[in-house]
Amino acid sequence: MTELLAKGLPPGVFRWDSDSVPDDVRREAEQAGWSYTLLDTSAVLDKAGFMDVCATAFDLPRWFGKNWDALADSLGDRGTGEPELVLWEGWQHLLDADHDTVAVALQIFTEDAKESGQLRILMRHPADVTVPCLLTGLPAV
Repeated sequence: MTELLAKGLPPGVFRWDSDSVPDDVRREAEQAGWSYTLLDTSAVLDKAGFMDVCATAFDLPRWFGKNWDALADSLGDRGTGEPELVLWEGWQHLLDADHDTVAVALQIFTEDAKESGQLRILMRHPADVTVPCLLTGLPAV
């Protein structure tokens, strides 16, 4: 992680083959001066649950409408321009339960990363896991 951050990870959504645990990622990101957010969807089965996790993880305002437009707007509103590392854990579980939610979330995160220049989202997976088709187009880091 330290090497990855030192290289200057650009804004975007990435596949990350790693066995690192979230606490280690958080510590290394914070030591490098990056903001860190854990987006853990390992107990989420649908869009409603995903929106709830996003509201908490990204500290979205109370008026967050919990729909796709509101997520895109709220992420854009919290932009500081400072790099923020987001570790998305449990995406496989959500993908198995609700493919469309992961697909739309990837579009929103990719657009926000491009527009704000802030988000760097790592979708961590162990080396022995086959990456599903939905993620094969994402760059690997």
